[in-house]
Amino acid sequence: MGAREGVLSVVLSLCAVPIVVAQSVSPLPSHPIAIPDLAPAVGLADEQLLRLTQWTRAYREWRAWYLQWRNQPEPGMFGVRARRDPPVPPAWLPTVCAGVVEEAGPVAEACAAWREWQANDMAATLMTEQIAQARAAVETPHKTLWWERVHVDALWPMTRAGSNAFGVVGVHTTIHVTKRFQVFLLPGVILMRAPGLDGVQNWSAATDWGFSFRLFDLRVPLAARPGTVHLNMARVWMFGASGVATTGETYLAGLSLSFKQR
Repeated sequence: MGAREGVLSVVLSLCAVPIVVAQSVSPLPSHPIAIPDLAPAVGLADEQLLRLTQWTRAYREWRAWYLQWRNQPEPGMFGVRARRDPPVPPAWLPTVCAGVVEEAGPVAEACAAWREWQANDMAATLMTEQIAQARAAVETPHKTLWWERVHVDALWPMTRAGSNAFGVVGVHTTIHVTKRFQVFLLPGVILMRAPGLDGVQNWSAATDWGFSFRLFDLRVPLAARPGTVHLNMARVWMFGASGVATTGETYLAGLSLSFKQR
């Protein structure tokens, strides 16, 4: 009997150890878990959303123009076009972009454009390049090519009142005296339409010499480069003038066109 009681007591003691250990372990302290609040979706009125879309489109157009013409003047129909200023974003756009969480949509596109505009500082870059271009235009000497001196003449009327003679088409070359004033380098050639002694209009070749005054630049349609319009005054000598009713000193006044570099 003593052996049985000893075995039983050992078994009971082994079963009691896990119970005591389980009762002695204290639970771990709990900590509250903070869940961050998500930024609320930005709600805009229809008018604000329309204004935002228009600004985004205007900025994208200006950005494309800037990348193409930032290092060179943009030619226009009558001279060089003025530089474009970057569109100003709405004053409330930074506040809207601070609460944007979406990755697509008109608001997200506007905010991406605004961050790009703010980071690149296009206005300051544009102003710096304009100053550099203006300084280079003043300091760098302009080299004129030979074909820039060639003028094409058309429809030159005579300066004397009551005369029916006029120059139809011609060509001459000039040399610069000042920035705008030029003189003929060599006598030019012009095709004249003048009345004969019998009153019938006759064709006659002529040569002329005078001066030119530069008026303005323009973009010639269907031409690969810009041109310059000049006002001309020239003395004319007609070949075979014996059959022409016009006598004495003959002067023509008219316009001519020359081409220049890009």
